Amino acid sequence: MTYSDPSHSDLLLLAIRQAYYAGKAILNIYKSCDFEVQMKGDNSPITLADRKSHSLIIEGLKKTGIPLLSEESTGITWVERKKWKQYWLIDPLDGTKEFINRNDEFTVNIALIEDGQPTMGIIYLPVYRLIYFAAKGMGSYRISDSIIKDTCCDLRLLY
Repeated sequence: MTYSDPSHSDLLLLAIRQAYYAGKAILNIYKSCDFEVQMKGDNSPITLADRKSHSLIIEGLKKTGIPLLSEESTGITWVERKKWKQYWLIDPLDGTKEFINRNDEFTVNIALIEDGQPTMGIIYLPVYRLIYFAAKGMGSYRISDSIIKDTCCDLRLLY
């Protein structure tokens, strides 16, 4: 799927899908107990789950042609970023320490920033199989695992 001029609904649906797929990958690693913990330059941990989630989200969202800024991104300078009018802001595994400590308190976070303001955001709690999302002019919603798979196919199910 490529986007020439995607609507906000298309972008929201894509971001929900990517958060869901990333969360599934995170859970597979969480259940395996093989986290491959390493330390980043700022002395914070990074795991295989962080890297896998980052890759899945980036792979899906890059189709939009909108710049991407992830917590795991490197080499994107402020000089470059300050020119962006629109970009994806991603934390592929928010709560890495909680993930490592196995307390179930971690999320996948994706937001679309336009002119310095968030216009949509997705928070997925993989362990609890809950997605919270909001979009400017649309309101905010909570969906559970029982409808996530259908929702990831057709956003109109939420209206």
